[in-house]
Amino acid sequence: MTIVVSAQDWEEILDEYQQNHLFSPNSDVYEKSTEANTKYFSWREWQILLRAGLKIRTYDFQPIDDFIVIGENENDTVTTTLSFFIEGSSQTVLHGLTDSANEIVGRNYLEYSPNIKETEQYAANKQVLRVQILLEPAKFFSDFDANQLQELPPELQIFAANGEVKPYYRQGITTPEMQTALQKILNCPFQGIMKRLYLEAKAIELMTLQFSQFTEVVLDSDSKSSLRVDDIDRIHQAKEIIINNFKNPPSLLELARQVKLNDYKLKQGFRQVFGTTVFGYLHDYRMQQAYMLLTNSQMKVKEAAQAVGYVSPSSFNSAFKKKFGVNPKAYQVKK
Repeated sequence: MTIVVSAQDWEEILDEYQQNHLFSPNSDVYEKSTEANTKYFSWREWQILLRAGLKIRTYDFQPIDDFIVIGENENDTVTTTLSFFIEGSSQTVLHGLTDSANEIVGRNYLEYSPNIKETEQYAANKQVLRVQILLEPAKFFSDFDANQLQELPPELQIFAANGEVKPYYRQGITTPEMQTALQKILNCPFQGIMKRLYLEAKAIELMTLQFSQFTEVVLDSDSKSSLRVDDIDRIHQAKEIIINNFKNPPSLLELARQVKLNDYKLKQGFRQVFGTTVFGYLHDYRMQQAYMLLTNSQMKVKEAAQAVGYVSPSSFNSAFKKKFGVNPKAYQVKK
């Protein structure tokens, strides 16, 4: 069974739930959250204002049946959205702007789509978790000069300069550095003003990493043009093989054989697509997994090291400190 609702239906379902359950949203001047467990879906949303022109929003959505939402993006303010996919997937069509976009874990997007009809499709009983940065470029970049604005992705240059902006949607790869920042947002250890300062720093870090990736794609487009679409698909396959076997990864030659590329093209192509080497990506992924194990469970440092494929605890400690600037024990959850 597939449930199809309009954006108005969606709002009415949420309103009805909140009225029937005497729901009182947790909110203050800067931060607010809502939640609902309806007969169609469960929904949790949270957002916080960090400074003028900058917010973080998260939402956690799980439909009971296959679910389609059809609506139109209404944008009273000139806001662009950076969205990072943490759990689950969806199929999204921005009519007249994109074909069906597969929004999956490991991807992110930069979007501005005012008054664009949108169709979102979700699978039954599959959790969807997103972290979004809501950015008003004209406000946020108001203190930057024209030369600095030219270093932004092309879409944002016009935005920040208060020019006429056309709708856009652009997907990127969520790197291990981005994943680490996302986990820190989801597990913020502070409250009050320290929470806002901490989250603002992480939001800016994510913006910097995403914008740098998009800028590098533009600057490096000539060198990447030597990669065929089929080559790029195989390089993404190689990344998935690394992730699925990160404790005991194949050698570079074996990885190249599995994705049917020669090792030179795999090495060069991987750096062009992901901005790092094959084993540089593997190292960052292992460190990110170790960080999550230490902060979200009661694992000891030695156990976390073994869980991500390190035989030597001292080697793990050195690698972790080099990556995050502190010893792993600093993140170990106290029992």
